Amino acid sequence: MKFYELSRQERLAQLQQQGILSATSSEYLLNKPALSDQVLSAMVENNLGQFNLPFGVADNFVIDGQSYLIPMVTEEPSVIAAASNGAKRVAAGGGFTTTVKERLLKAQVIIANVTDFADFTARFNEITDNLKQVANDAHPSIVRRGGGLHHFSINQVGSKFVEVELWIDPVAAFGANLANTIAEAVAQYLQTNMLNDQELITAAILSNSGQKMLAKVTCKVPFEVLATKKMSGQQVAQRIATLNDFAHLNADRGATENKGILNGVFAVALATGNDVRALSAATAAYLNAQNPTVLSTWQADLKTQTLLGQLTLPLTIGSVGGAINSLPGAQISLEILQQPTVEKLMGIMASVGLANNLAALRALVTSGIQAGHMRLQSANLAIQAGATGSEITTLQQQLNQANRADLALAQALLQQLRDKKGEQEND
Repeated sequence: MKFYELSRQERLAQLQQQGILSATSSEYLLNKPALSDQVLSAMVENNLGQFNLPFGVADNFVIDGQSYLIPMVTEEPSVIAAASNGAKRVAAGGGFTTTVKERLLKAQVIIANVTDFADFTARFNEITDNLKQVANDAHPSIVRRGGGLHHFSINQVGSKFVEVELWIDPVAAFGANLANTIAEAVAQYLQTNMLNDQELITAAILSNSGQKMLAKVTCKVPFEVLATKKMSGQQVAQRIATLNDFAHLNADRGATENKGILNGVFAVALATGNDVRALSAATAAYLNAQNPTVLSTWQADLKTQTLLGQLTLPLTIGSVGGAINSLPGAQISLEILQQPTVEKLMGIMASVGLANNLAALRALVTSGIQAGHMRLQSANLAIQAGATGSEITTLQQQLNQANRADLALAQALLQQLRDKKGEQEND
């Protein structure tokens, strides 16, 4: 049987047999224990309990020559199926290739009422060695691990502001608390030792721009694996490239294409305990600064008979720290991913985003997006109608056979199903 055809228990047993999951992790997922009161109270204020979301894996991924199952947390049907579908087609061309050139987190010390930037610069240059020491002393443990302040610079902003840029190597963590700690220490030193009476520290805090945390992923998809019964692979590839060209010219279409990419990226981020709000902010900043309307680019190469895909996006994530260490589910996700470095995790997330993008574009230019999506959505429709237990699967099958499925039809079919069952029990 194919992996998606197995029951949940059978999937967990298979992953344990393959050495992907430990017995402890398999048992945890099988029995779904809630977080303890102590963990909940430590993570959020006024906690009421645990909010559960579905946790699954996408398969068929080959990334930088290594095979992966990708843990994903999402409430939306078809996201995991689309990721697996796109990854299978990319694997036929050798898989995804990823690059992370640098990984530096920015913090800002914002100073107001600077009337003479040249004078400010001269005073600042006199204390740069001291500032480096202040930054190192603020968080010595990160320095011992090879991280900490990488470099800094100053910028004039408008007519009265100066920005002190602190570029920090957070090692394996995202580093928000680290950046804030260093920024506040630097700000305190500047206020005490350099600024004049009118100059004012306005804020000292990290930036979520993610401009030096970029991941790039590329792939080559053979035309032949894109073909449908009615359309050749070359036709499909050319239509995908054409639709992507339109997205680069039209912000409305670009927004929807980007959402499909982030379906995959956010699902992996949630599974690994990362901050999707930080990813949202970084993506918005990147789109605004670079001025693209869409994150991905697709081109049909007739010479090689391949569809060439590329995606670049900022990934402000970590592989240790914060919720990542506190959430057992996040630790299990990293176990499934074979304990990747943070750079590898960035490449994995980017690859999933491009896989989801490919699957969505192929569906759009062939059968349409609803055909596959609604087959999976029908299970949710069955649940909304009130189906429970085995009724969900039976009702889902009936809805998939209908020309048009909606809640009214689901409720009617459920009533028929229960009436029939009642009649059989009375016979």
